[in-house]
Amino acid sequence: MRSEPDPMVFAVKLSDSPATRIDQIEATGQYAITIHWQDGHHYGIYTWHYLRALCPCSECRGIIHGEDTPSS
Repeated sequence: MRSEPDPMVFAVKLSDSPATRIDQIEATGQYAITIHWQDGHHYGIYTWHYLRALCPCSECRGIIHGEDTPSS
């Protein structure tokens, strides 16, 4: 997995199916999570940086681009 999501990730429409529904989330150390999907797959480790990069809000976009720091 790349450290940054593909910019096209926001343009892809996903249908509702067991492959897109989360069943369980498991901590992977202190740096990431593993997502278990309802269809049984659980491939990939999603780092906090990667997940923040997926967030479309302006606060997260600024943090990813080095413009701001998270609010406490």
